Amino acid sequence: MLAKTKPREFGIVTLITFVATFVMMTVAEHRGFAAVQAPATPKEAPKSARDAQTRRPAKQGILDLEDPIARADLILVVRLADITEAKIVHGGKTEVVTQQFRFEPVRTLKGIFARDSMLLTGQDLGTSQFAAGSSGLERGQLLLLLLARQGAGYLNCNQAGSLEQSIPRLRDQTDPLLSAVEALLAVTQTGDRGAKVAMLLDALRKAKDRDAAPLLISLRRRATFAAQTPEATEIVTRFLGDPASEIREVTARTLAALLDTDYLRQEPIREQAVKAIVAALDAAGPDLSVRVAGLDALGAAGESATRIEPALAWLRADRPATTFAEHAARLRAVGRSGQADQGQVVATYLEQLPLDAPVEAEFAAGRALGRLDPKAAAQQLARRLANKSDAGMPIGTALALIAELPRDAAAPELVAAFDRVETYDEQLAFATACVKVADPRLVASLTVLLAPRFPNVRWQAVEALRRIDTDESARVLWPHLGQEANLLRKLQQAEFLGRHGYRGGYPYAIEHITAPELQDAAVEALAAIQEPKAVPELRKIWESSHDLGWNAAAIRALGRLGQADIAPRLLELAQQKNPLTAPALIALGDLHINKALPLVLDSLGSRNDLVVVAAARAAAKLLADPEARSDEVRDRLAALVADSDSSQAVRKEALESLVVLNDPRLATTLVVAARDGGLEGSELLQRVEELLATRKIKLSPK
Repeated sequence: MLAKTKPREFGIVTLITFVATFVMMTVAEHRGFAAVQAPATPKEAPKSARDAQTRRPAKQGILDLEDPIARADLILVVRLADITEAKIVHGGKTEVVTQQFRFEPVRTLKGIFARDSMLLTGQDLGTSQFAAGSSGLERGQLLLLLLARQGAGYLNCNQAGSLEQSIPRLRDQTDPLLSAVEALLAVTQTGDRGAKVAMLLDALRKAKDRDAAPLLISLRRRATFAAQTPEATEIVTRFLGDPASEIREVTARTLAALLDTDYLRQEPIREQAVKAIVAALDAAGPDLSVRVAGLDALGAAGESATRIEPALAWLRADRPATTFAEHAARLRAVGRSGQADQGQVVATYLEQLPLDAPVEAEFAAGRALGRLDPKAAAQQLARRLANKSDAGMPIGTALALIAELPRDAAAPELVAAFDRVETYDEQLAFATACVKVADPRLVASLTVLLAPRFPNVRWQAVEALRRIDTDESARVLWPHLGQEANLLRKLQQAEFLGRHGYRGGYPYAIEHITAPELQDAAVEALAAIQEPKAVPELRKIWESSHDLGWNAAAIRALGRLGQADIAPRLLELAQQKNPLTAPALIALGDLHINKALPLVLDSLGSRNDLVVVAAARAAAKLLADPEARSDEVRDRLAALVADSDSSQAVRKEALESLVVLNDPRLATTLVVAARDGGLEGSELLQRVEELLATRKIKLSPK
């Protein structure tokens, strides 16, 4: 019975639904609403994704080729002859497409390729990392390939941000980019950084197209030398008028680097640069990145920009702009120029800036006001922080900006802001701010952040207490020493607490004194703690142990604890080629045994880096005594810093010894070290350039 009635019920429901739909459509039409209909077919759909216009083309002309050229084993100009695809199904369901590219070599710039064609896959070329894959590669294109060896084959070692930057297209065999590649090949094979700058400037004189970009980026890496090369600014500024916006942007960034590293404050060169930058800004057009780069370059000129009348129009904080990025760049420039008369305008901008404005804009306004009027900045930022907190918004940016103010302005505002700190990110921002400010008034707030639940917050809070370095900060930290899981930090805290009378860190120091990576921290902790039983225990170890590690540790610690009676034994050890020579030298330095200077001189010529480093450390302490004189040791230290064949560990220790001694040889030594191309990208070179700037030492680029 049920089977017979079901179709009838279904038909009735269908009829009712049809009638209801008809009525609704009729009513809707009479009321003026459009009836539901399928979307119209577009008049002309694009042929492919490549044919569709993007809103803004990517800046493909910004090519950074120096590092790939240095790493490449084979650099070829090739023509793409063919592209094939192979589909492989894995597990019966997953289809993987492998592309095969066949290239015909046209010209070899580096290495040897002895075949008529080269086959590489999309994986070899790295095309899968780009959104469009390899769709920009077409048959017949002339391309530049920078290939490094991978096993028995090759892979693309130029992993850039886009396909065009990773595998640059060439117009023909005379493309100007090839001249830049040849110049960079010569640069990468030259060890003298001054010579590198000269080569780059010579190539830039001849550059006239997109070949300028990789040369300018390479020059930027040697900005310290380039800034003191008289013709560099004139050569670089020429490209501010290039038709290509990406070249103008790279040029402005390079000029900013030159101005930033001009610690000699060469006013004629700075004036020349500012005039060129202002002219470029006036002609910048609608390209935002060019204007932002130009404003940043103007800011790098600092107060020099304010002496050029046309520049003042670009350094008005209230100059209209259509983007936050341009506002931020202008405010950065205003702050760095030091125009106090712009302080009120910047304060008004910051006050009117929406609470959810981009971080870049907020930082730019806050920093500018902090430089122009720190007191007003403290008040303004405190109000902004409170307003953000009341609105339920994060306050980390405001905390970071307050931390950049002078201590007397920042500390009270941080203390007042602590009650508004709630989330993990805000706790971390507050603790990090306290590290920068390091004021005793912050101790009470930092006490709350020492719980081990959030290790990163705790780490910053502990570091802030160590920098505050008062008895009160030590008293607050002492109960939490055992909660520290990181041994190096535990030993650093034990040393800090020991200087303030807390000896509870002694077990940690004595137990870990043999660990090479912890030994310096453990020895300093023992010296600060001054535990009475330390000396007997260490003497017992040295007398009875046959373990070189423990004996070396005991020697180091006894020397640091001032046990001068062991000096004769140390002198004997230092005279021998002994595994304990290095710790003996360091201990002799700690004990200020001037008789050790001849041994130190001899050890500075050792082929054992550990011995040389120890001798350099000892020399710094021994020569600090006015009665200890040895020009030979000082000369040897300077020679080690300048020696490109010495390890960086040795050169760094020798350099720091000369710095401690404030040796007059330091100026010449720093100039020689700064020329060493083997140090590029190293912390040692950063330290060298930092000392050059601090001491305002003039280089001789040529």
